[in-house]
Amino acid sequence: MRITFLADPAATVEDGVVRGLAARHDVEFAADAGPAALRTLDADVLVIAAPGLVPAAVALAPARTLTVHRAPRPGHPPPPGAPELDALVVPAEADRAAYEAELGPAAPRLAAIPDDAHAADRWQALLTELAAIRDDEPRRQRDRADRAAFHRAATAPARPPRPLPPHPAPTAAELRRWEETVRTSGGGGGGRLVRAAGQWAEVRDDLLAADAYAANLRLAADALEAADVPYLLLRDPDDPDDPDGTDGTDGTDGTDGTDDPDGPAPRHRLAVDAGLRSRACRALAGAYPGQAVYAVSPRNPDVPVPAELLTAAGEPPALRLYRPYLTSGRTLRYGPGHGCDIEFWQRRHRGGAYTTPRAPTALGTTLPSLTPTAVLYVADRAFPTLREFVTEPRPPVDAVYTTTGPALRYSLRSLAMYAPWVRHTYLVAEAPPPWLDTARPGLTVVDRRHPLDALATHVLPLADDVFLGRALPAGRRTGPPRVESAGGHGPRRLDRLFVRRDTDVFCLRLHGTLPRGVQAFLEEYFPVPSPYERAGARGEGVRV
Repeated sequence: MRITFLADPAATVEDGVVRGLAARHDVEFAADAGPAALRTLDADVLVIAAPGLVPAAVALAPARTLTVHRAPRPGHPPPPGAPELDALVVPAEADRAAYEAELGPAAPRLAAIPDDAHAADRWQALLTELAAIRDDEPRRQRDRADRAAFHRAATAPARPPRPLPPHPAPTAAELRRWEETVRTSGGGGGGRLVRAAGQWAEVRDDLLAADAYAANLRLAADALEAADVPYLLLRDPDDPDDPDGTDGTDGTDGTDGTDDPDGPAPRHRLAVDAGLRSRACRALAGAYPGQAVYAVSPRNPDVPVPAELLTAAGEPPALRLYRPYLTSGRTLRYGPGHGCDIEFWQRRHRGGAYTTPRAPTALGTTLPSLTPTAVLYVADRAFPTLREFVTEPRPPVDAVYTTTGPALRYSLRSLAMYAPWVRHTYLVAEAPPPWLDTARPGLTVVDRRHPLDALATHVLPLADDVFLGRALPAGRRTGPPRVESAGGHGPRRLDRLFVRRDTDVFCLRLHGTLPRGVQAFLEEYFPVPSPYERAGARGEGVRV
């Protein structure tokens, strides 16, 4: 390894660290290195002694060169440009703690190495760690950029927020013409159209939440691919409490509790180069003429725009494309909360990384490239993505019903709707109900006298009077659910408790009975049959 010390060689000739590293590596000195010398530096590691030289060194040194600042003495403040360093070495643990408190997430790798007999060995260990970091160069550069961006945001002077221009809404005449086209053409989705919440919605009684997400992803991908607009399918951070990265605060979900029944939603996100924004908007506008397909922008979230009338005016940072769906009983609506986000990512500079216009991804707030290197499958269709977004499959989870009473039909519906990641469902029962399709793959009915074989490592125990209340992403498999017990409440009380669908799991404590009013509530709450109900058995045993 070639190490360059940005220091006076006369001052470091007696330095034990320098002597120790010189015995193992090629060591040289650059006392008065100017801009030209820094740009053409041929070194694996640049060690900077003077704090005032750090900004120039991190800005001018070649990208492949690791930059390390060695604090000159205890109690010295962090140098300017510290977030863009690869490492910062201080002489005492107290200094390391002080730097960490001051810089926060903007801190680079911090190491406390006292000037003692073992200093050279500790430096060697640090350089070994940094060499491993450099092996993943895209992530190293992205982490440096993220630290610098956080530091700029944390130290920037407070300024009054500049209001963003709203995304322009179509004129009343344009909307009237579009409404008439949709009414006469049938909306293009193949199903019956009805008006709901001021929009055309397709009536579907067979659509689970995951199906709505996947359908809207296909809408967006089909439009972009038809116009040769490149895109990437993103993956959100593995945050069990906020899988979308927005916590529902982006303003594009319904506000009445019926538009986004899943709460924080695992919706799909596509990244498009911001330079292709106009082309992408034209693609979306031309893909679905006369169809009930809408888009909303974060700058005007309360005004859905028909996709056919979409423009790039106002340069929206993102758009959410969706087709509204509604059950025939109007108790379940899939709206913008189930749409697909199309985000326009800005490039920092020529050859640089791309920056998110909204929430971070599983790789942070920047991406090294928008050129796909792998594919991700959603509903048996491959979508372009980055190799870093493709993760190992999670351990399988099986659901086991230990009681199978009169509300089993609705508990299974909740499982199919809100936990599609369950691998297999086992029912411990002697006589399964007649509406159950016992030959359906993924379902096994087991007699109480027989042991359960081939169970997954992770098991989700359930009972017939336990229901999932909203989507539980895969990351929530091991997290504590929000449980609401509603035993003894009448249907009206149940409606008030669960109208916003913000409870992970609720238990009605039915004790083997299913009152007519409670069954009516469950039929409205879970109107979509599960895959385990026999064809034509939708009304069997249902008194409502």
